[in-house]
Amino acid sequence: MDDWQIDVAAQTAHHSSGLQLSFEGKPRTKHFSGTPIRVPDGMQSLELVRLIREGYQAFENAWPDEDDDTVAKASGKAEQEESNGVQVRHRRPRRRLSRSDS
Repeated sequence: MDDWQIDVAAQTAHHSSGLQLSFEGKPRTKHFSGTPIRVPDGMQSLELVRLIREGYQAFENAWPDEDDDTVAKASGKAEQEESNGVQVRHRRPRRRLSRSDS
C-alpha cells in the first residue's frame, strides 16, 4: 500500500500506476462511495479490481478518528448526519367542522 497517495481533504487516492479514485461521504457508513476517475490504458480487469479494493482500504485507513473534525473544516463539507427517515417535530391540530342543524 506504499504506492498510494491519499488526500483526505480532497477525498482522492492516487496510485503509482496512474489509477485515481474519487470518494464521497464518510468511510464505514452507508453514505460512502468511490469512483475510478482515471484508469491507465491496458490495465487488466482483475488488476483494476484489486487496486480499487486496495485504494478503498488505504483511504479508510487514512481517514481521521471520529473525534477529529479536520476533514470537514479542510474540505468545507459538513458531515452528514445519520438518520433513519423523516422526523416530524410539530403536528397541526385537526379542525373539526361542526354542522349545526337548523
